[in-house]
Amino acid sequence: MKKLILVAGFLLAAALIVGAQQAESISQNNINKVKERLGDKLLTTADAVIARHVEAIGGREAILAVKTMMVKGRNARFGTGDIPVLRYHQQPNFFRAMRSPEDKSYTLSDGEKTWSVSPAGRRELTEWWAKSMRHERIDGNFIDYKNQEIAYEYVGLEAFETEPFAYYHLRRAYPDKVIEDLYFDVDSGLLHGIWPTSSPRKDSPMFYYDYREVGGVLFPHIWMRVHDKTAPPHLFIVEEVKINEDFGKDFFK
Repeated sequence: MKKLILVAGFLLAAALIVGAQQAESISQNNINKVKERLGDKLLTTADAVIARHVEAIGGREAILAVKTMMVKGRNARFGTGDIPVLRYHQQPNFFRAMRSPEDKSYTLSDGEKTWSVSPAGRRELTEWWAKSMRHERIDGNFIDYKNQEIAYEYVGLEAFETEPFAYYHLRRAYPDKVIEDLYFDVDSGLLHGIWPTSSPRKDSPMFYYDYREVGGVLFPHIWMRVHDKTAPPHLFIVEEVKINEDFGKDFFK
């Protein structure tokens, strides 16, 4: 019996190795196809990939013309129902999230700190996810990022065995040590996904789909957060986007 178990173990290990080699072979094959197809047009620097993305969503001037943005949508958590969400942005990096315009409780960030605000008062948030909210910007941190001391590293092409595509892979590091891996479509230049590699939830990437034009700029209208075993995945479905509305001078206080 022990010999049979040992043999079965060796066979399983061999099967896993072969499976991993096949997966690697599929991924590398996808990368090779992209390299062959793009040839000299293949981007090889972080600055070039970011410039391509900025161009793809509308260009620098169009993006900078968006001074404020309101995003209305719903957070669809599988098995637990939908949650309405309103997200407000104002240049350069003010951000506010709440469930309704009448809501007296909300989350607020000025780019340096994040707070939970309610009728009972204001409390600074220091959790890892609150740190990430400090980086919310209309331009996605892709314009004048060097002035903000944000560093981008070109990692290379990345492919996955589950789909016949390859992506430009960049790594973004903020001054506060938050690190993210970003993936851009090699053809459209659009941002496809972000992995929060420095957070406790390293296996909780965000994917972006359904880019639509609003005021001359493309914004994703479906975001999907994939969690590890700690929570089911959920979608943020955008229902409405308004730009350049006046929120009032005290809205982000």
